Amino acid sequence: MEKKILRVFIDHGFGFPVKLLNVPMIKVRGNWTPNINYNRLAELVLEELSWKQSNLTGNEIKFIRQYFGMTLQTFAKRFYVTHAGVIKWEKNKAKATDMTWTTEKDIRLFVLSNLDASPKEIAELYEKLESYPPKVSIELALDITKMAA
Repeated sequence: MEKKILRVFIDHGFGFPVKLLNVPMIKVRGNWTPNINYNRLAELVLEELSWKQSNLTGNEIKFIRQYFGMTLQTFAKRFYVTHAGVIKWEKNKAKATDMTWTTEKDIRLFVLSNLDASPKEIAELYEKLESYPPKVSIELALDITKMAA
């Protein structure tokens, strides 16, 4: 089986682009494919979204909601909004949701705490989220050298 390391690979499997760095690749039926654990990658993406330096997008909110197996109604109830509000956020697709900053902070803290983060990590995120993030969109980039399947 042929193998190689691809310096940059853009993965669109989460509903938004994630730049992966140093990706181990294997050739399967003539096609190069990432040789990574996608369940672990999903957790890493969620962690990065918690710490992201810009507002969450509609596609990122949809990924978060679906990852945790929440319906529109359940997600809305958990974050004290209407399910129509969640639909509105998700319809923004690649654009920022324009939700209130307090709601976005709650979502980010929910994500991190459900990834079994330590109390120290959650406190660090809470402190970091005290200031509002810049409006510019920042793409996710993960170096997955140590994450080979």
